Amino acid sequence: MSLPWTEKYRNIEYNMIIGNETARREFFEWLKNWKRGDKAVLLLGPPGIGKNTSVYAAARKLGYYVIELNASDIRTKDALSKKLGTSLYAANLFDEKRMVLFDEIDGLYGREDYGGMEYIIELLDKPPVPIVLTANDESNENVLKLSKKAILIKFQKVPLRLIEIYLKHVCEKEGKHVDKKVLQKVVEKSNGDVRNALNMLQTVVDASYLLDELDFMKDESVSKMEAIITLVSGEDKGIALKKFSQMDADIEEKLKIMFYSILASNLDKITRTKALKAISDIDILRSRIQKTQEWRMARWYDMYFVEKIFNPDIRRGFRYSEEEPLWELKLKYWTELRIFKEIRERVNQRYHVSVGEFSLYYIPCIISLAKRDFNIISEYLKYVGFGDNFLSYIEKRVKE
Repeated sequence: MSLPWTEKYRNIEYNMIIGNETARREFFEWLKNWKRGDKAVLLLGPPGIGKNTSVYAAARKLGYYVIELNASDIRTKDALSKKLGTSLYAANLFDEKRMVLFDEIDGLYGREDYGGMEYIIELLDKPPVPIVLTANDESNENVLKLSKKAILIKFQKVPLRLIEIYLKHVCEKEGKHVDKKVLQKVVEKSNGDVRNALNMLQTVVDASYLLDELDFMKDESVSKMEAIITLVSGEDKGIALKKFSQMDADIEEKLKIMFYSILASNLDKITRTKALKAISDIDILRSRIQKTQEWRMARWYDMYFVEKIFNPDIRRGFRYSEEEPLWELKLKYWTELRIFKEIRERVNQRYHVSVGEFSLYYIPCIISLAKRDFNIISEYLKYVGFGDNFLSYIEKRVKE
Protein backbone atom coordinates (compact mmCIF):
# COMPACT_ATOMS: atom_id res chain seq x y z
CA MET A 1 0.00 0.00 0.00
CA SER A 2 1.41 3.40 -0.98
CA LEU A 3 2.14 6.05 1.62
CA PRO A 4 -0.83 8.41 2.10
CA TRP A 5 -0.14 11.61 0.20
CA THR A 6 -1.38 13.63 3.16
CA GLU A 7 1.69 12.35 5.03
CA LYS A 8 4.04 12.38 2.06
CA TYR A 9 3.38 16.06 1.36
CA ARG A 10 3.01 17.17 4.95
CA ASN A 11 6.67 18.06 5.49
CA ILE A 12 6.93 20.55 2.66
CA GLU A 13 8.94 23.76 2.56
CA TYR A 14 7.32 26.82 4.08
CA ASN A 15 7.06 28.65 0.74
CA MET A 16 5.28 25.64 -0.84
CA ILE A 17 2.20 25.84 1.42
CA ILE A 18 -0.88 27.17 -0.36
CA GLY A 19 -3.45 29.63 0.95
CA ASN A 20 -3.69 31.69 4.15
CA GLU A 21 -0.64 33.79 3.30
CA THR A 22 -1.49 36.54 5.82
CA ALA A 23 -2.15 34.09 8.67
CA ARG A 24 1.03 32.13 7.93
CA ARG A 25 3.12 35.28 7.77
CA GLU A 26 1.71 36.47 11.10
CA PHE A 27 2.49 33.10 12.71
CA PHE A 28 6.01 32.99 11.27
CA GLU A 29 6.80 36.47 12.60
CA TRP A 30 5.43 35.53 16.03
CA LEU A 31 7.68 32.46 16.23
CA LYS A 32 10.69 34.27 14.79
CA ASN A 33 10.48 37.06 17.37
CA TRP A 34 9.28 34.99 20.33
CA LYS A 35 11.01 35.52 23.67
CA ARG A 36 10.48 33.83 27.02
CA GLY A 37 7.18 34.82 28.60
CA ASP A 38 5.53 35.96 25.35
CA LYS A 39 1.92 34.99 24.76
CA ALA A 40 0.99 31.70 23.14
CA VAL A 41 -0.70 31.64 19.76
CA LEU A 42 -4.03 30.01 18.87
CA LEU A 43 -4.49 28.93 15.25
CA LEU A 44 -8.19 28.69 14.52
CA GLY A 45 -9.90 27.31 11.43
CA PRO A 46 -11.53 24.25 9.81
CA PRO A 47 -9.53 21.02 9.40
CA GLY A 48 -7.29 20.33 6.42
CA ILE A 49 -6.32 23.92 5.59
CA GLY A 50 -2.66 23.89 6.69
CA LYS A 51 -2.53 24.87 10.37
CA ASN A 52 -0.27 22.01 11.48
CA THR A 53 1.66 22.03 8.21
CA SER A 54 2.41 25.73 8.75
CA VAL A 55 3.61 25.06 12.30
CA TYR A 56 6.04 22.32 11.28
CA ALA A 57 7.30 24.19 8.22
CA ALA A 58 8.00 27.34 10.24
CA ALA A 59 9.63 25.27 13.01
CA ARG A 60 12.01 23.60 10.55
CA LYS A 61 12.91 26.91 8.97
CA LEU A 62 13.65 28.53 12.35
CA GLY A 63 15.34 25.49 13.92
CA TYR A 64 12.69 24.47 16.47
CA TYR A 65 11.90 20.96 17.66
CA VAL A 66 8.12 20.47 17.98
CA ILE A 67 6.63 18.62 20.96
CA GLU A 68 3.15 17.73 19.71
CA LEU A 69 0.36 16.75 22.08
CA ASN A 70 -3.11 15.83 20.93
CA ALA A 71 -5.52 17.39 23.38
CA SER A 72 -8.08 14.68 22.59
CA ASP A 73 -5.75 12.02 24.01
CA ILE A 74 -4.19 13.73 27.03
CA ARG A 75 -6.82 14.53 29.63
CA THR A 76 -5.32 14.98 33.08
CA LYS A 77 -2.98 17.45 34.70
CA ASP A 78 -0.64 14.66 35.83
CA ALA A 79 -0.36 13.22 32.33
CA LEU A 80 0.41 16.62 30.81
CA SER A 81 2.86 17.50 33.57
CA LYS A 82 4.79 14.25 33.14
CA LYS A 83 4.84 14.58 29.37
CA LEU A 84 5.91 18.21 29.28
CA GLY A 85 7.93 18.55 32.47
CA THR A 86 10.97 16.63 31.24
CA SER A 87 10.85 18.15 27.77
CA LEU A 88 10.63 21.73 29.01
CA TYR A 89 13.40 21.11 31.56
CA ALA A 90 15.64 19.63 28.87
CA ALA A 91 15.02 22.63 26.64
CA ASN A 92 16.15 25.03 29.37
CA LEU A 93 19.06 22.84 30.50
CA PHE A 94 20.61 22.33 27.07
CA ASP A 95 19.43 25.62 25.59
CA GLU A 96 17.58 23.78 22.82
CA LYS A 97 14.95 25.48 20.72
CA ARG A 98 11.75 23.62 21.53
CA MET A 99 8.12 24.52 21.10
CA VAL A 100 4.87 22.87 22.19
CA LEU A 101 1.93 22.19 19.89
CA PHE A 102 -1.43 21.40 21.49
CA ASP A 103 -3.43 20.04 18.58
CA GLU A 104 -7.26 20.03 18.52
CA ILE A 105 -7.64 21.85 21.82
CA ASP A 106 -11.39 21.85 21.28
CA GLY A 107 -11.19 18.07 21.77
CA LEU A 108 -10.95 18.56 25.53
CA TYR A 109 -14.39 18.33 27.08
CA GLY A 110 -16.27 17.50 30.26
CA ARG A 111 -15.21 17.16 33.87
CA GLU A 112 -12.72 14.40 33.14
CA ASP A 113 -10.64 16.91 31.16
CA TYR A 114 -10.75 19.72 33.69
CA GLY A 115 -7.32 18.96 35.11
CA GLY A 116 -5.75 19.03 31.66
CA MET A 117 -7.33 22.34 30.73
CA GLU A 118 -6.38 23.81 34.10
CA TYR A 119 -2.74 22.86 33.52
CA ILE A 120 -2.71 24.37 30.02
CA ILE A 121 -4.19 27.65 31.29
CA GLU A 122 -1.51 27.81 34.02
CA LEU A 123 1.19 27.13 31.44
CA LEU A 124 -0.06 30.00 29.27
CA ASP A 125 0.46 32.54 32.06
CA LYS A 126 4.26 32.43 31.66
CA PRO A 127 5.19 30.18 28.73
CA PRO A 128 8.78 28.86 29.07
CA VAL A 129 8.83 27.97 25.34
CA PRO A 130 6.69 28.96 22.34
CA ILE A 131 3.25 27.38 22.73
CA VAL A 132 0.91 26.85 19.80
CA LEU A 133 -2.70 25.72 20.12
CA THR A 134 -4.90 24.67 17.22
CA ALA A 135 -8.69 24.36 17.12
CA ASN A 136 -11.48 23.94 14.58
CA ASP A 137 -14.52 25.26 16.45
CA GLU A 138 -14.55 28.97 17.23
CA SER A 139 -17.60 28.63 19.51
CA ASN A 140 -16.08 25.86 21.65
CA GLU A 141 -15.99 26.71 25.36
CA ASN A 142 -12.29 25.86 25.70
CA VAL A 143 -11.41 27.92 22.65
CA LEU A 144 -13.23 30.93 24.11
CA LYS A 145 -11.29 30.55 27.38
CA LEU A 146 -7.89 30.13 25.74
CA SER A 147 -8.39 32.92 23.21
CA LYS A 148 -8.19 35.38 26.13
CA LYS A 149 -4.68 34.17 26.95
CA ALA A 150 -3.31 33.73 23.44
CA ILE A 151 -2.84 35.62 20.19
CA LEU A 152 -5.62 34.53 17.84
CA ILE A 153 -4.73 33.84 14.20
CA LYS A 154 -7.56 32.72 11.94
CA PHE A 155 -7.08 30.37 8.99
CA GLN A 156 -9.66 30.16 6.21
CA LYS A 157 -10.62 27.52 3.65
CA VAL A 158 -8.19 27.48 0.75
CA PRO A 159 -9.53 28.95 -2.54
CA LEU A 160 -10.42 26.23 -5.05
CA ARG A 161 -8.22 27.72 -7.78
CA LEU A 162 -5.17 27.29 -5.51
CA ILE A 163 -6.15 23.72 -4.68
CA GLU A 164 -6.41 22.91 -8.39
CA ILE A 165 -2.93 24.32 -9.05
CA TYR A 166 -1.54 22.37 -6.09
CA LEU A 167 -3.13 19.08 -7.19
CA LYS A 168 -1.72 19.50 -10.69
CA HIS A 169 1.71 19.99 -9.12
CA VAL A 170 1.28 16.79 -7.07
CA CYS A 171 0.23 14.84 -10.18
CA GLU A 172 3.37 16.03 -11.98
CA LYS A 173 5.60 14.99 -9.07
CA GLU A 174 3.93 11.58 -8.91
CA GLY A 175 4.07 11.12 -12.68
CA LYS A 176 0.31 10.57 -12.82
CA HIS A 177 -2.23 11.79 -15.35
CA VAL A 178 -5.74 12.62 -14.17
CA ASP A 179 -8.49 13.69 -16.54
CA LYS A 180 -9.20 17.42 -16.34
CA LYS A 181 -12.90 16.93 -15.57
CA VAL A 182 -12.12 14.42 -12.84
CA LEU A 183 -9.56 16.78 -11.30
CA GLN A 184 -12.09 19.61 -11.31
CA LYS A 185 -14.63 17.35 -9.62
CA VAL A 186 -12.10 16.51 -6.89
CA VAL A 187 -11.40 20.22 -6.39
CA GLU A 188 -15.12 21.03 -6.10
CA LYS A 189 -15.74 18.21 -3.64
CA SER A 190 -12.77 19.25 -1.47
CA ASN A 191 -14.71 22.27 -0.19
CA GLY A 192 -11.49 24.18 0.46
CA ASP A 193 -9.92 21.33 2.47
CA VAL A 194 -6.45 20.56 1.07
CA ARG A 195 -6.09 17.33 3.05
CA ASN A 196 -9.43 16.07 1.79
CA ALA A 197 -8.45 17.02 -1.76
CA LEU A 198 -5.20 15.03 -1.52
CA ASN A 199 -7.04 12.00 -0.15
CA MET A 200 -9.57 12.07 -2.98
CA LEU A 201 -6.90 12.61 -5.62
CA GLN A 202 -4.91 9.62 -4.37
CA THR A 203 -8.08 7.53 -4.38
CA VAL A 204 -8.66 8.44 -8.03
CA VAL A 205 -5.08 7.52 -8.92
CA ASP A 206 -4.95 4.30 -6.85
CA ALA A 207 -8.35 3.05 -7.99
CA SER A 208 -8.74 4.51 -11.46
CA TYR A 209 -10.19 1.20 -12.65
CA LEU A 210 -13.09 1.81 -10.23
CA LEU A 211 -13.54 5.40 -11.27
CA ASP A 212 -17.18 4.98 -12.27
CA GLU A 213 -17.97 3.57 -8.83
CA LEU A 214 -16.19 6.12 -6.66
CA ASP A 215 -18.82 7.48 -4.30
CA PHE A 216 -17.61 11.05 -4.14
CA MET A 217 -17.60 11.31 -7.95
CA LYS A 218 -21.31 10.59 -8.23
CA ASP A 219 -23.65 13.48 -8.84
CA GLU A 220 -26.80 11.47 -8.17
CA SER A 221 -27.92 11.17 -4.57
CA VAL A 222 -30.50 9.20 -2.63
CA SER A 223 -32.67 10.65 0.12
CA LYS A 224 -31.75 9.78 3.69
CA MET A 225 -35.04 8.00 4.32
CA GLU A 226 -34.83 5.88 1.15
CA ALA A 227 -31.25 4.82 1.93
CA ILE A 228 -31.99 3.85 5.54
CA ILE A 229 -35.27 2.06 4.78
CA THR A 230 -33.57 0.06 2.02
CA LEU A 231 -30.78 -0.86 4.43
CA VAL A 232 -33.07 -2.22 7.15
CA SER A 233 -35.39 -3.97 4.70
CA GLY A 234 -32.91 -6.85 4.63
CA GLU A 235 -33.79 -7.80 1.04
CA ASP A 236 -30.73 -7.09 -1.14
CA LYS A 237 -27.40 -6.13 0.42
CA GLY A 238 -25.95 -4.95 -2.91
CA ILE A 239 -28.78 -2.49 -3.51
CA ALA A 240 -28.63 -1.42 0.14
CA LEU A 241 -24.92 -0.60 -0.19
CA LYS A 242 -25.41 1.30 -3.44
CA LYS A 243 -28.17 3.49 -2.01
CA PHE A 244 -26.40 3.96 1.31
CA SER A 245 -23.25 5.11 -0.54
CA GLN A 246 -25.36 7.63 -2.45
CA MET A 247 -27.14 8.83 0.69
CA ASP A 248 -27.17 12.61 0.94
CA ALA A 249 -25.33 12.76 4.29
CA ASP A 250 -21.80 12.64 5.70
CA ILE A 251 -20.47 9.77 7.82
CA GLU A 252 -21.47 11.36 11.13
CA GLU A 253 -25.00 12.22 10.02
CA LYS A 254 -25.53 8.68 8.71
CA LEU A 255 -24.67 7.28 12.12
CA LYS A 256 -26.84 9.80 13.98
CA ILE A 257 -29.89 9.08 11.83
CA MET A 258 -29.54 5.34 12.36
CA PHE A 259 -29.03 5.85 16.09
CA TYR A 260 -32.08 8.13 16.42
CA SER A 261 -34.13 5.67 14.36
CA ILE A 262 -33.15 2.76 16.62
CA LEU A 263 -34.22 4.79 19.65
CA ALA A 264 -37.56 5.61 18.01
CA SER A 265 -38.20 2.00 16.95
CA ASN A 266 -40.21 -0.64 18.76
CA LEU A 267 -37.58 -3.40 18.78
CA ASP A 268 -37.33 -6.40 21.06
CA LYS A 269 -34.51 -6.38 23.61
CA ILE A 270 -32.20 -8.75 21.73
CA THR A 271 -32.53 -6.90 18.41
CA ARG A 272 -32.06 -3.51 20.06
CA THR A 273 -28.96 -4.75 21.89
CA LYS A 274 -27.45 -6.07 18.66
CA ALA A 275 -28.26 -2.81 16.86
CA LEU A 276 -26.67 -0.67 19.57
CA LYS A 277 -23.62 -2.92 19.58
CA ALA A 278 -23.34 -2.48 15.80
CA ILE A 279 -23.64 1.30 16.14
CA SER A 280 -20.92 1.26 18.79
CA ASP A 281 -18.56 -0.60 16.43
CA ILE A 282 -19.38 1.75 13.54
CA ASP A 283 -18.77 4.77 15.77
CA ILE A 284 -15.20 3.61 16.44
CA LEU A 285 -14.45 3.57 12.70
CA ARG A 286 -16.15 6.96 12.25
CA SER A 287 -14.05 8.44 15.04
CA ARG A 288 -10.86 7.03 13.51
CA ILE A 289 -11.67 8.48 10.08
CA GLN A 290 -12.43 11.93 11.48
CA LYS A 291 -9.42 11.93 13.78
CA THR A 292 -6.91 10.91 11.09
CA GLN A 293 -8.73 12.81 8.32
CA GLU A 294 -8.26 9.78 6.06
CA TRP A 295 -11.43 10.38 4.07
CA ARG A 296 -10.52 7.63 1.59
CA MET A 297 -11.71 5.24 4.29
CA ALA A 298 -15.24 6.65 3.93
CA ARG A 299 -15.86 4.19 1.09
CA TRP A 300 -15.04 1.28 3.42
CA TYR A 301 -17.08 2.96 6.15
CA ASP A 302 -20.23 2.56 4.03
CA MET A 303 -19.45 -1.11 3.39
CA TYR A 304 -18.75 -1.72 7.09
CA PHE A 305 -21.93 0.13 8.09
CA VAL A 306 -24.12 -1.95 5.78
CA GLU A 307 -22.45 -5.19 6.88
CA LYS A 308 -23.10 -4.36 10.54
CA ILE A 309 -26.68 -3.06 10.27
CA PHE A 310 -28.10 -5.24 7.47
CA ASN A 311 -30.43 -7.39 9.56
CA PRO A 312 -33.98 -8.48 8.64
CA ASP A 313 -34.91 -8.55 12.34
CA ILE A 314 -34.57 -4.75 12.56
CA ARG A 315 -37.27 -4.36 9.91
CA ARG A 316 -39.95 -5.48 12.36
CA GLY A 317 -40.82 -2.50 14.51
CA PHE A 318 -38.34 -0.15 12.78
CA ARG A 319 -39.29 3.52 12.60
CA TYR A 320 -37.24 6.04 10.60
CA SER A 321 -36.47 9.22 12.51
CA GLU A 322 -34.19 12.22 12.10
CA GLU A 323 -35.47 13.81 15.30
CA GLU A 324 -33.06 14.04 18.17
CA PRO A 325 -34.57 12.21 21.15
CA LEU A 326 -35.23 13.74 24.53
CA TRP A 327 -31.92 14.44 26.26
CA GLU A 328 -32.57 11.96 29.07
CA LEU A 329 -33.30 9.17 26.60
CA LYS A 330 -30.32 10.03 24.42
CA LEU A 331 -28.01 10.13 27.43
CA LYS A 332 -29.25 6.72 28.58
CA TYR A 333 -28.51 5.07 25.26
CA TRP A 334 -25.20 6.85 24.62
CA THR A 335 -24.18 5.59 28.05
CA GLU A 336 -25.02 2.10 26.83
CA LEU A 337 -22.82 2.65 23.77
CA ARG A 338 -19.89 3.62 26.00
CA ILE A 339 -20.58 0.52 28.08
CA PHE A 340 -20.47 -1.64 24.95
CA LYS A 341 -17.05 -0.22 24.04
CA GLU A 342 -15.72 -0.92 27.52
CA ILE A 343 -17.23 -4.42 27.51
CA ARG A 344 -15.67 -5.18 24.13
CA GLU A 345 -12.19 -4.27 25.40
CA ARG A 346 -12.49 -6.43 28.52
CA VAL A 347 -14.33 -9.35 26.95
CA ASN A 348 -11.83 -9.62 24.11
CA GLN A 349 -9.00 -9.75 26.62
CA ARG A 350 -10.46 -12.23 29.13
CA TYR A 351 -13.46 -14.17 27.84
CA HIS A 352 -14.25 -16.34 24.85
CA VAL A 353 -17.73 -14.97 24.17
CA SER A 354 -19.03 -12.23 21.91
CA VAL A 355 -20.00 -8.83 23.25
CA GLY A 356 -23.61 -9.57 22.31
CA GLU A 357 -23.61 -12.78 24.35
CA PHE A 358 -21.95 -11.04 27.28
CA SER A 359 -24.52 -8.22 27.19
CA LEU A 360 -27.51 -10.54 26.88
CA TYR A 361 -26.55 -13.31 29.30
CA TYR A 362 -23.73 -12.21 31.60
CA ILE A 363 -24.90 -8.69 32.47
CA PRO A 364 -28.33 -9.81 33.80
CA CYS A 365 -26.48 -12.33 35.98
CA ILE A 366 -24.07 -9.65 37.23
CA ILE A 367 -27.00 -7.35 38.05
CA SER A 368 -28.77 -10.15 39.93
CA LEU A 369 -25.66 -10.88 42.02
CA ALA A 370 -25.04 -7.16 42.59
CA LYS A 371 -28.52 -6.80 44.05
CA ARG A 372 -27.48 -9.28 46.74
CA ASP A 373 -24.08 -7.72 47.51
CA PHE A 374 -23.04 -4.78 45.36
CA ASN A 375 -19.75 -4.17 47.18
CA ILE A 376 -18.37 -7.64 46.51
CA ILE A 377 -19.46 -7.60 42.86
CA SER A 378 -18.05 -4.11 42.27
CA GLU A 379 -14.69 -5.15 43.76
CA TYR A 380 -14.62 -8.18 41.48
CA LEU A 381 -15.46 -6.08 38.40
CA LYS A 382 -12.65 -3.68 39.26
CA TYR A 383 -10.30 -6.63 39.71
CA VAL A 384 -11.03 -8.00 36.23
CA GLY A 385 -10.52 -4.57 34.66
CA PHE A 386 -13.91 -2.90 34.28
CA GLY A 387 -13.94 0.87 34.82
CA ASP A 388 -16.19 3.44 36.45
CA ASN A 389 -18.58 3.69 33.47
CA PHE A 390 -19.50 0.02 33.71
CA LEU A 391 -19.73 0.08 37.51
CA SER A 392 -22.04 3.11 37.39
CA TYR A 393 -24.18 1.35 34.80
CA ILE A 394 -24.52 -1.77 36.99
CA GLU A 395 -25.30 0.36 40.05
CA LYS A 396 -28.09 2.18 38.21
CA ARG A 397 -29.57 -1.10 37.00
CA VAL A 398 -29.48 -2.47 40.55
CA LYS A 399 -31.48 0.52 41.80
CA GLU A 400 -34.11 0.30 39.04
